[in-house]
Amino acid sequence: MEKIIQVLFDTEASAFSGLKAIQNLSANQDISLGESYVLSKNEAGQVNIRSAKDESAGYSTIGGGIVGGLIGLLAGPLGLLVGIGAGMVAGSAGDTLRAEQVSDYLDDVSINIPPGKALLVAHVWEDWEIPVNTVLEPFKGHIHRLDIQEDVFVPAEKQLNQLSDQISKTEAAYLAADESGKSALNQELLDLKIKREKYKEQFQGTSGHQEAQYNEWLKAERKSDDETTYTSESWEEKQGRLTARINAQQNKLNELLKKR
Repeated sequence: MEKIIQVLFDTEASAFSGLKAIQNLSANQDISLGESYVLSKNEAGQVNIRSAKDESAGYSTIGGGIVGGLIGLLAGPLGLLVGIGAGMVAGSAGDTLRAEQVSDYLDDVSINIPPGKALLVAHVWEDWEIPVNTVLEPFKGHIHRLDIQEDVFVPAEKQLNQLSDQISKTEAAYLAADESGKSALNQELLDLKIKREKYKEQFQGTSGHQEAQYNEWLKAERKSDDETTYTSESWEEKQGRLTARINAQQNKLNELLKKR
């Protein structure tokens, strides 16, 4: 299933070691790995965010400005503002919806990262939780998973529908109002419609990111499946999981293409 994995580590070094372990799982086709980020907070309270999108290029520090992909999912109107409590990363779609910029996302997340600790955020598709849990166990990182469909898109679509209902009710109230009440209702309608269009743009942008990510995953996985010879029962099981993952990702891609 497609998820966002958030892991809180005691040190930045542990977070990057954990990221390397997840990258190895992806290289072995045990999971599909999309964008990944490490947010670290030093003892003085300063926060850095680094992207490991291209391992060969090393870890690059991200500056200000709008960032799509994973950060967009977490911070935009479609996503969540992530807080940390009791040693775990927690969040739910439907929290205060704002933040399209890296700085806004960091403001919400970094406040709750304890000094000296680091947070790994990764966009993955995992067939089961054991591989990731196993490779991260030595680092004692606290893992929290968010199902992208159930925890992000379903609540976001519900909010969009509620917004449309609110617009319809306000339009009805506008038609029934006298001239003195129409002015305020007209401004309220304008604000609601602007907000709805912003949500729709976020849906379209996120769908575009997902489409590109699915195509990237499918290309790598099909190449791996074609080049690998499975000679044992365990390898046959792995092939079965990989084939099922390819089919599931292709189905999700087809759904996105139909909605264009």
